[in-house]
Amino acid sequence: MELERNTERWAEQVFGGCELGDVRRTRRLMTMAAQLAAHAGEAPSRACRGDAAANEGTYRLLRNKAVAPEAIAAGGFRATAQAAQTCGGDMLAVEDTTTLAYAHSVAEELGDLGGREQSQQRGWFAHSVLLLEADSGRTLGLMEQERWCRPVAQRGQRHRRRERAYTEKESYKWQRAGERVAARLDAETLQRVIAVCDREADVYEYLQYKRAEGQRFIVRACWDRRVAAEAQHLFETLATGPVIGEQTLRLAQRGGTHGRRARQVVLELHAARVTLQAPRRAPGLGTLEVNAVLAQERDTPRRVEPLCWLLLTSEPVDSREAVCRVLRYYALRWRVEEFHKAWKSGARVEERRMQSVENLERTAVVLAFIAVRLLQLRELFDTPAVAVAETPPPLSCAGVLEQVEWQVLWVTQKRSRPPKEPPSLRWAYEAIAKLGGWLDTKRTGRAGWEAIWEGWFRLQERVDAYVATRDFLH
Repeated sequence: MELERNTERWAEQVFGGCELGDVRRTRRLMTMAAQLAAHAGEAPSRACRGDAAANEGTYRLLRNKAVAPEAIAAGGFRATAQAAQTCGGDMLAVEDTTTLAYAHSVAEELGDLGGREQSQQRGWFAHSVLLLEADSGRTLGLMEQERWCRPVAQRGQRHRRRERAYTEKESYKWQRAGERVAARLDAETLQRVIAVCDREADVYEYLQYKRAEGQRFIVRACWDRRVAAEAQHLFETLATGPVIGEQTLRLAQRGGTHGRRARQVVLELHAARVTLQAPRRAPGLGTLEVNAVLAQERDTPRRVEPLCWLLLTSEPVDSREAVCRVLRYYALRWRVEEFHKAWKSGARVEERRMQSVENLERTAVVLAFIAVRLLQLRELFDTPAVAVAETPPPLSCAGVLEQVEWQVLWVTQKRSRPPKEPPSLRWAYEAIAKLGGWLDTKRTGRAGWEAIWEGWFRLQERVDAYVATRDFLH
């Protein structure tokens, strides 16, 4: 979904189709969402900016028992599905699970989040499906999200999971998400969607479901499964097969100072068509044919864990180009984790304090779509021209900022009359980041999320103030 920079129009685009039982509730939802989008990370009361009527309307909506969180989410999902129908190429449904943790008064009514035995954390598990354009990597929107509480009484009973049927296990969430996405898309659009999942989705029944329904997928293998008709397992079968080429990949830094450092890796590529045997726990499931890709890092630096991806997929792997495409699609799976970070760090969903679990869940759903907007906002500036030093001719910021926006930004940073032609996108990126407090102390040339978001919101406040007063000052 193309990012609508005006928050009121964006809120109508995302939530205008919500069916809440009364058109006045939908209008209030759009007003509230626009306010939260304009002041992301702030509590709903602060986002109203002193408007007592808006504040009362916001909390009346959040307290309304007739407004189901699922109805709010359904409107947003429909907006994403509409965007998918207008997308001409393949799309990626990247999905993953996170937790939302709370410690205030309603936390006791939420579920157990695991951790140490003495942990008192309470909250929701949330499984999200984010839809991306495959070629550009652009985020289209949130396609599905499920939230659930794990009963506190079940803590310590993980060993009993084998006693439960597949449909009663938490791992069934992958298939349930696939079914819901399929129900929201027409058959032609669904054929252009590739589910991209990490190792937790390496569930034999889930892979069988995708195959049986003819749905496309890329799943990172967790289990070194047995290969039918061979005395080998999956990893050995791929590793001892022919090398079909190499691929150079740039790994970004993750995890802060003590996390993974950025580095360039050379991957050795293997691929094959394999027939997997059913797991011993359920031999009656039958065999399963999939394509498999093994990408192993060569010449790993000392004391660094080598990169190794073993991927199971429905996509072709009969050439180096096809294998590299599968790797690139899998690398985009990280976007859903960035979405969860935006939900927590940008929209600050875990900092919200409500008087009931129901009110809190309604707020969390709205903030999920605010987080998508934050992600799309970041993508406006996440271009090659921003990532590296520009070479002539520089990319203009006119494609990202409206004239009044870059002119106000220029005056704010340069304290001089704006030029006749728009400055470069690189300059606008740095100027907005500096407005948000970025100093580039690490000399990377890349600003963090928080700096971009904060700078953008400060710029919008200045633009709003200028537009509101210019007719009276000239």
